[in-house]
Amino acid sequence: METERLIIRLADASDVPEIIRYYRENRAHLQPFSPKFEPELFDPAAWRDQVAARERELALGESFRAFLFLRSSPERIAGNINLTLVVRGVSQSCVLGYNLAEAEQGHGYMTEAVRAVVRFAFSDWGLHRVAASYMPRNERSARVLERAGFKIEGRAPGYLCINGRWEDHVLTAITNPDPAPSGG
Repeated sequence: METERLIIRLADASDVPEIIRYYRENRAHLQPFSPKFEPELFDPAAWRDQVAARERELALGESFRAFLFLRSSPERIAGNINLTLVVRGVSQSCVLGYNLAEAEQGHGYMTEAVRAVVRFAFSDWGLHRVAASYMPRNERSARVLERAGFKIEGRAPGYLCINGRWEDHVLTAITNPDPAPSGG
């Protein structure tokens, strides 16, 4: 998937050193908003397994767990974006997650990426709803989701375990503007 400034794609085996570099260099920036970084996050063998698993999941329509590359630096990871927890049947929904390198903040890259993967979820997968959540103090994420058309649906106390603590989250979602039912 490509946008004006981004290449959004699954990693391949040759990207493993770059993936590890991304997480090492951005650990302090990402950790406050992420589950605890486990040692596997920096293990090449674990990432080679992840590359294969992510390809299988995409082929089965179970998830799209991709990395963001700037078109101007197509070999360097700038962030990641994921569509997971895909539910078919009467729900036709998934959950969006993402993060961006500290050095790439403030350029609109994540809004561009979110819009692209939401289009993919609606047009390619035929989903009806994409949900996303953010911690109330994560103002950048709130703005990304708002700019991408997500609407606040509520607040969930102690929703996700982030960096070893149960954190409150603001719940948001966007629905497909073509409401033709495709499930049960």
